[in-house]
Amino acid sequence: MNLMNNKISALLAEKKTVKGSFVFTMEPAHVEIMGYAGMDFVLIDTEHSPSTATEVVQLVRAAEIAGVEPVIRVSANNPELILQALDIGAKGLLVPRINTGAAARAVVRSAKYSPLGERGMAGIVRAAQYGFAFGEEYILAANKNIFIMVQVEEMEAVRNLADILAVDGIDAIFIGPADLAQSMGLTGQFDHPDFCSTVAAIISQAQKAGKPVSMFFPDAATAKEGEKAGVQILTVSGDTILFAEAIKKLMQDLKK
Repeated sequence: MNLMNNKISALLAEKKTVKGSFVFTMEPAHVEIMGYAGMDFVLIDTEHSPSTATEVVQLVRAAEIAGVEPVIRVSANNPELILQALDIGAKGLLVPRINTGAAARAVVRSAKYSPLGERGMAGIVRAAQYGFAFGEEYILAANKNIFIMVQVEEMEAVRNLADILAVDGIDAIFIGPADLAQSMGLTGQFDHPDFCSTVAAIISQAQKAGKPVSMFFPDAATAKEGEKAGVQILTVSGDTILFAEAIKKLMQDLKK
């Protein structure tokens, strides 16, 4: 792995849109396929999938083979889980249910080495090439180039968004539409005016703070609408969703 650069950060610096997709299964081939297709990142999910660290590390290896950035969504804002994801070799983090500035600062403390944080120091981990790459240069590169996103998916987070956006070390926010709509009492109502206006307000506030926004989209059409609205990091569909849609279409075509 190479911590000297990060494709996500580089594309954002060039004002380009970043494109990726979720991986919910623990199938390395899916990660490789996404990379060969040209995606910029894969978002390896450990929140809503039955994953183990041993399985996740194989997905990270597959991402490196295919030239796509591996971002891991941990299941909670927990120092041990964040440490494990980074030691495995994640080039980015997504941390769910971040509702306050204090919670965002805790993410940074867990993800950054001293003096920026309190990440556990271990030179023998995979991220440090089992000791071959460990040293001052590795520590500086890890602190600089690991991309950190936090999820805004509850109204408490919306109310505290200014504090979250002000935290140094938070590189982007991720809007979770399903949980946000649920938090608003609008479960599944993604076209509701109140939901749409809330999402627009989040994007606007993030833009004013100079922080890019990511958001989940079910397909390319909604992702393009999101891009027009100001979302710079498009997280589109996922391996299980794409496979299910392909099988559904295949069966429909066979029955014609």
